[in-house]
Amino acid sequence: MYGIYYKTPIDFKDLMEKKEIEKTNLEHSIAQFINLAATTSFGECKFDEGFGCKIWEMDFDLLSDQNTIKDRIRDALKATIKKYEYRLELSDIEVSITEAKAASYNNGLRMKKKVNVVVNGNVKKTNRAFNFYGYFFVGPLSYI
Repeated sequence: MYGIYYKTPIDFKDLMEKKEIEKTNLEHSIAQFINLAATTSFGECKFDEGFGCKIWEMDFDLLSDQNTIKDRIRDALKATIKKYEYRLELSDIEVSITEAKAASYNNGLRMKKKVNVVVNGNVKKTNRAFNFYGYFFVGPLSYI
């Protein structure tokens, strides 16, 4: 339905039982979509093989310096958001990369690159400011 936005992940058990599905507002829906698009690699969505973000093609790029990687991530996110998130007038994307410790399956720790993303823009329908902060981890894997 137009103007109704659903919270993800969708509880498919409730859906199958024809119960009410949890809804959300427009801004949260846009944030969910940005997160989904940024963390999807090309080819994962069978209905649109081009949906996703080029970030995952550079996941193990060890030869580029950090500024080049930040620029590539920013450009990839910008292209994906402009192509697929029509509800947002994009104004700026900021990317920073830090090192973070992450737990591993064998109770050790591994160092990962944490990519912090800030997306700023305006919601077209309401002309209200929109700010999104998210992060994700990329390789390479290394144990400490």
